[in-house]
Formats: sequence, structure tokens, C-alpha cells
Amino acid sequence: MDKKPFIIMVASQKGGVGKTTVAINLAAALTYQDYRVLLVDTDVDSFSIMEHLGIKGVGNGFKEIVTGKAELENSLFVYQNMDLSIILGSPADEATIFKPDQLVKFYAQLAKQNYDFIILDTKPGMFPNTIARYLNDVIIVATPDSPSIASSAKLASYCEKLKVPRRLVINRAGYSKYEMSKEDTERLFGDVTFVTVPEDKIVPESLAKQKPVYLIDRGSPFAAAIDQIARVYTLKAGDVQESGTRKRKGFFAKLIGWGAKAEAK
Repeated sequence: MDKKPFIIMVASQKGGVGKTTVAINLAAALTYQDYRVLLVDTDVDSFSIMEHLGIKGVGNGFKEIVTGKAELENSLFVYQNMDLSIILGSPADEATIFKPDQLVKFYAQLAKQNYDFIILDTKPGMFPNTIARYLNDVIIVATPDSPSIASSAKLASYCEKLKVPRRLVINRAGYSKYEMSKEDTERLFGDVTFVTVPEDKIVPESLAKQKPVYLIDRGSPFAAAIDQIARVYTLKAGDVQESGTRKRKGFFAKLIGWGAKAEAK
């Protein structure tokens, strides 16, 4: 019997903090280790995974699956540069409000998929409490300024109320002398675990090239921080290889394979 996927929601209380960048590169880090990963763009207001990865001309996405207009299995996009499965966002002509039962049905279906990890890229703000039962962990992304940290504390409190494990990722650390200190952050959040992701010039380069940092420079400070987050989840989720994951390729084999795919694109 296949093991259930470990579902990680990447969330934020405000926009512009680098949530999608973290979600994409965490998915890339786990895929690089040869785990089966599904990345889902659930933000119907600003579906940006397509733009981040240079994906164009796709059909059905998250909205169509949730509303019953498309089947999940027939709506998967495979990002061939790294064998990463994606449910992309899809344009909404007007504000889209899903019915609670539609969302519950979608997430119940996700929980049965044959992946090791499912990464959810969400729109800013609180997530519906009806889907909390399907989440194994929530990553709260913030920048190291007091408005972002303070608003993120509200999201952390919401997760605690719903009994959903959460951790804080402080993105773009080191870019300002006025950023909140580690001590101030700990005082505000209490004992919430957090990882610091440094400001890194590789990130705007990856956005311009529409490729994950992992396809450009795995040795960068940003990639090293994402690796740290990925290690947490591979340990927390257990040895998912026992659930049927294919044998992991060696380091050089992966580099050769990924390089060939990137060249072919």
C-alpha cells in the first residue's frame, strides 16, 4: 500500500515576500533528491508559477479541477527540466470563491495521490479551516521587517489554533540594516522553528531566466538555505523511499540528466 504524500503548504500573510520562489525551489530540492513531488498553484488571483518557470499555453488547472470541470489526473503539467509534476494556476475572469465542499473534495483527492511530497503555493492570507486536516506542515514565509513578521505571527497563531504544524521562513535576510533581529523574532513567535534564507543575487537571475535556482547554481547561499528546509522534511516525513520511490540516482547522473533536459528545452 502506498504511503500518503506529505503535504506542505507554503503560505504568507502578505504578498511580495517570495513565497512562490520558496515553494518552487523547495519542490526542486526534493525532486533533485529523486522524490516524487507535485507542486500545486492554488492562487487563482495571481497564479505565478507559470511566469516563474516560463510555462505558456496550458489548459486546465487548479480552478477547473476544484470546480469539477477537469480531472486531476488529466490536468498535470510535467516540467521536463526536472521531472516535476505541477498543477498550474488558471486565469479567473472574476473573483473566484470556491465552495467548502469543493475544496474538501479536492484536498481529499490530493491526499490519495502517489507522490512523496505535495507542495502548495497559496495566495496571501488565511487558508480555509476545512482543509487543515489534510496539511502535514505549513511554511510561513516572511521578510525580516516588522510589518511582515507581525502579520505572519497572526498566521502562525491561526495554525496553532487549528493544530497544524508550522515553521517560519525569513526570506531575503541581510538586505537591510533595519531588519528584525533573531531575538525579536523569537520573542514575537515564541518557540516556532524558523529558517533564514539570505538575500541572494541568484534569485533575480533565476526569475529573469525563468528557471529555478537549482538549475542555475545549486551552490548558492539561497539554494543552501532551501536545502536546509528540504532536509527537515525528508527527515520529518520519514524514509519515503520505502513507499515505492524509484532508486535515487547518483549526484553526477542527476547533473548530466538535468543538463541534457535543460539544453533540449
